[in-house]
Amino acid sequence: MKSLRSQIFRVAALLLAIIVAGTLAYRIVEGWPWFDCLYMTVITITTTGYGEVRPIGLGGRAISMLLMFVGVGIFLYSVNIFMTAIVDIRLDRRWESMIEKMKDHFILCGYGVMGREIAKELPAEYVVVVDSDMNKVNTAREDGYAAIHGDATDEVTLDKAGILRAKALICCMSDASNAFAVLTAKELNPSVTTIAVLRSPDAEKKMLRVGVDVLLSPYRDAARKIMSIVSDRVTAEFIETVMSGTKSLNLEKVIVKGAMAGKSLRELDLRKKTGCIVVAIVRGGDVLLPEAETVLEKGDILYILCSGNAKLEIV
Repeated sequence: MKSLRSQIFRVAALLLAIIVAGTLAYRIVEGWPWFDCLYMTVITITTTGYGEVRPIGLGGRAISMLLMFVGVGIFLYSVNIFMTAIVDIRLDRRWESMIEKMKDHFILCGYGVMGREIAKELPAEYVVVVDSDMNKVNTAREDGYAAIHGDATDEVTLDKAGILRAKALICCMSDASNAFAVLTAKELNPSVTTIAVLRSPDAEKKMLRVGVDVLLSPYRDAARKIMSIVSDRVTAEFIETVMSGTKSLNLEKVIVKGAMAGKSLRELDLRKKTGCIVVAIVRGGDVLLPEAETVLEKGDILYILCSGNAKLEIV
């Protein structure tokens, strides 16, 4: 939107300059009254063609020809810019109205190669793309996503994207932009989950300092996956199958608290109630393999595997 505004201001200034220049030229060469000079300039560059307002000499005709070649082009270009601005403003208002109705959605900052791949894995109706490049915004909209043009590090832009109602903020920009976006998002909505894709391994410590909840490193994650394939092919195949299978499976993380503490897995009976199963329990840094008689303690971390349509509701 800022680039469109600056473009409009530039075109308006250029159009005003050609009108002033034409008026002055007629005044100096022909000596007509100011209003007649202005009128002649306007009807020339707008190709209205009402005719010459006064008898005109050779110098005046030369000015008219120059205005026809230069001024008409500037005027038509200005009309095109203004019409584009009106259409873009209406489209932005429509998208903003749609975003205002969203809740628990994902704000995806940056629609480059990584951003597109991430968007494909998310439900389109719950994705809001934010990008400073209008071409990428238009591409995101063509792909079926709600998208707004703006700086993801700016409070106004994040507010338009619905940061106060968002479930997560996913940053796929430069490391510096990701850091500022996370800081701004956390100030506006401390409960939002922030995820950032690391561009440079050297920036990992800085990203962690700004309080990002999840930091993904393509380099580190790829290295770990290669290592898991080399050392434990079965585990790697299982993870790949779960992630790419036709039946969606989700791994949920639950921290034991409240009424859950002191109960055994048999008593909770999650399999029957929710269709989910506990695959691991982390207690004091140790990983426990769950059994029916395992009694949960406050602070235990449960990793629970659920099918895509299962609803995990634990008190």
